Amino acid sequence: MKLLNLDEKVPEMFYIFIGQGKTLSSQVNYHNYELGKKLISSGFSSLFAQSEFMNQFIEGDIVYAPFVPNNTTLHSPSSHQLNVVNGYQTEYILEYTRDKYYKKYPSRLSCLYAFGDYESCEKANKLYKWDLSKVKKFKLKTFNNDLDKCIKIVKCNMEIVTLMWNSEIITFEKDSIDRISRAYWDGINLVATEQMNIADRLYTQKVSDTLYEYLIEGILEEVE
Repeated sequence: MKLLNLDEKVPEMFYIFIGQGKTLSSQVNYHNYELGKKLISSGFSSLFAQSEFMNQFIEGDIVYAPFVPNNTTLHSPSSHQLNVVNGYQTEYILEYTRDKYYKKYPSRLSCLYAFGDYESCEKANKLYKWDLSKVKKFKLKTFNNDLDKCIKIVKCNMEIVTLMWNSEIITFEKDSIDRISRAYWDGINLVATEQMNIADRLYTQKVSDTLYEYLIEGILEEVE
């Protein structure tokens, strides 16, 4: 099986940090993993509950974004509002770009996230202090039926998203937003942005690091 966005084969094994999140959703995910030692993307989970929408799922005719931006009447937003909006705007931009240019790719709002090698986990540990003892190894489950047509996997540089999260993305020009978000889905390894310093009005260039993640619509089973 090959990736949807690059001329590469899907890794034989995937590596995921399991059970390190403190949120309720992370705890629920860990509980579900413990029941069967497997992970299932929400898109695939919906397939089993609503098998009649398989063709829509394959073609990408699914709405994933829970909210769409509004044209507010507030012309002087607070700093808190800008911080809140920037986080969701980053994910909305990536989802909008996927839907516009890469409809058949897995959505970030539905997929599983995994690394393709242990070295990537070690880099994540250095960058984000993620606990390496939480890493588990998985393999992709195949079905030998029509469900295999629903498996979707792309390889993207997660550090582009980190760069977007840590920039005031809502202040970027449309062309810059389009370039950066398409670079993510195209699997490009580096992107650069320019951020204006308010005090001196000078621009500083920021360049993303590189750490590839795999976005997976499907089922992963733990390998002991």
